[in-house]
Amino acid sequence: MSPRPQSALFGCLALLAVAGCGEERSTKTPLFEAQPGAFTFAKLEIGQSEVRRVQVLNRGSGALVIQNPSIEDGSTTGSEFSLFVEVDGDLRPAPARLELPGNSDDTITLAVRYVPADEDATVDSGAVLLQTNDPDAREVRIPIGSGGQGAEIRVSPRTIDFGEVEAGATGKRDLVITNIGLVDLVIDRFAVSGSQDFGASKDDQPLLGDLADPIVVPPGETTTIQAIYTPPTLGPDSGELQIFSNDVSSPVTTIELNANGAAPCLNVIPESLDFGAGLLVESVNVETPNKLPLTLESCGTTPLRVDRLELVGGDGVFRPLELPDVAEGEPLFLLPAATEDTFPTQQVQIGFWPTDLRAYGGQLLVHSNASREPFPVDLFGRGVDNACPIPAVTTDRYDVQPLDIVTLDGTPSADPGGRVEDYVWTVVSRPDGSVSQPVERFADPRRPADGGDPDDETTPQAFFFVDLAGRYELELQVRDNLGQLSCDPNAVARVVIEAVPDKDLHIQLVWSTPDDPDETDTIGTDVDLHLRHERGRDGWGNDAGIWDCYFRQKSPDWGIEGEVADNPTLDIDDTNGAGPENINLSDPEVGVTYDVGAVYFRAESTFGLPDADRRKEHASYVTTRIFVRGELLYEAVDRELTTVQQLWWVASVEWCEDFARCPVVEPVDTVLSEADWSMP
Repeated sequence: MSPRPQSALFGCLALLAVAGCGEERSTKTPLFEAQPGAFTFAKLEIGQSEVRRVQVLNRGSGALVIQNPSIEDGSTTGSEFSLFVEVDGDLRPAPARLELPGNSDDTITLAVRYVPADEDATVDSGAVLLQTNDPDAREVRIPIGSGGQGAEIRVSPRTIDFGEVEAGATGKRDLVITNIGLVDLVIDRFAVSGSQDFGASKDDQPLLGDLADPIVVPPGETTTIQAIYTPPTLGPDSGELQIFSNDVSSPVTTIELNANGAAPCLNVIPESLDFGAGLLVESVNVETPNKLPLTLESCGTTPLRVDRLELVGGDGVFRPLELPDVAEGEPLFLLPAATEDTFPTQQVQIGFWPTDLRAYGGQLLVHSNASREPFPVDLFGRGVDNACPIPAVTTDRYDVQPLDIVTLDGTPSADPGGRVEDYVWTVVSRPDGSVSQPVERFADPRRPADGGDPDDETTPQAFFFVDLAGRYELELQVRDNLGQLSCDPNAVARVVIEAVPDKDLHIQLVWSTPDDPDETDTIGTDVDLHLRHERGRDGWGNDAGIWDCYFRQKSPDWGIEGEVADNPTLDIDDTNGAGPENINLSDPEVGVTYDVGAVYFRAESTFGLPDADRRKEHASYVTTRIFVRGELLYEAVDRELTTVQQLWWVASVEWCEDFARCPVVEPVDTVLSEADWSMP
């Protein structure tokens, strides 16, 4: 089936009053035709935009008059389709009257822009309504479909150079066909124009002509075919492979073919740039936040010379950025020839400077020494007056205990001009020694101190482990779909976390090792916290029996046998650098003195560095804090430990019933070697 009859058929189906597509017509009357016969869009994300075009032709001898073009918007919001007329690459509001002369090749390009505003894009539909003086098409309805209502083809690459192929040999190159629509893509015909030495195959079966078994590509899937070249003699060759499908907006896809010519070749990726919603700027002379990359690729067997980039239409709002300054006659870019494994590329940034709240369209022409000269790139965008997104949180203050987990939630954040896409949580203040960061999920919920997956900024929630007693402040900043960050006066939303121990006695240990480049990873030094009962004064660790609470005895039975409240618990044992470690005692024994200590259990570490000496010991600086009934009573900061099994006896805590006098903290601040504190 050729493209013209297919388009004409769609044009006929779009008419509400048609005498018949094949009837005789008056030689002095206009004859309306639309190619293609519908505006069909693939599924888009909220806020994305796309433009589809229909060419209006006059097949009669009389002038065709089109009046009152309008949109019948059947989208879920009633405002997701917009109608334009394209003139010299610009998208302009459709006027009330349009005219095409008879016996002319002139056309009118109607353009519809689709910007979905909700998730239910598959139901969005509508039509462009026209009134004409064609006696058989007084009222015309050109359908608009979106989402699941159309297949959409994408083929890569769009240009193939076979290089040198000997006479009688066969060259093959893969073509990948993708269906980015939401219904099956049906390919029913292949054709070759130009040299008939080119062809196509799939699984070694030829594909030229009408296919008895059409190729069906489900939505979101791909299929691979081969472009082939079998020359009977040597000599340069060129041609085009045409792929016919049910993609209404592009029923024929053309692939440029070259061989045996040592010719340059240009691919442009992507072949159109849609900026979507672009932030308004004061003028085209200021910096723009709206930028997109365009890649120029050399795909031929000789170097590619890109001479210049030319802008057509667009009212001057599109232009390339930071092009090299070259002398007259010199190429803008010179790319080497492609090989079987490499395709040299050059990236160019294209900017968009919208100054009005309207849609823009233009074209970039890439002039080069390739056969497709110039290479056209369609440019689209619309200006929006975007306000900064506003961060907000469900809860701005948490009163918790150490070791609690807080759920940070930025769901209430909003964007007056679009939608919030990124949620960035930052810890701006914390107790000294705290290392917790917001995470998306914990690697092991039973051991939140081990951390987890980094926070996914595209989700509004994050989890935060309160590793130490004290005050934390976190800030939330949000970014919208246009890349705009929240700004003053609502640049951030703040969350305060107050962590107050509810136990009578709370001991906290943290440390830092200057030689450790990352104290939050899983490789580092290890300092162990000890809380010793006075009945264990004969030693520390194993030498104290059950009377030392540390990593080998995390909850010894002290005081009244079987009573839990007078037993200490080691709630965090950190083994890979920085801490923290915590010991809690809910109901200390009256008249008992407790000793607080820290042992340098592992001083040597490579810190994950490949050339590090694993035998080398590193200095660490240890801080211990003693909290009583939620208040910080004593703090000893940055005691240096340098050798494995050194013990820092920090302080003694005497407990009694007199709240006004007790407990009494007696600083000891003595560092002992292993020989001094460990029994032989």
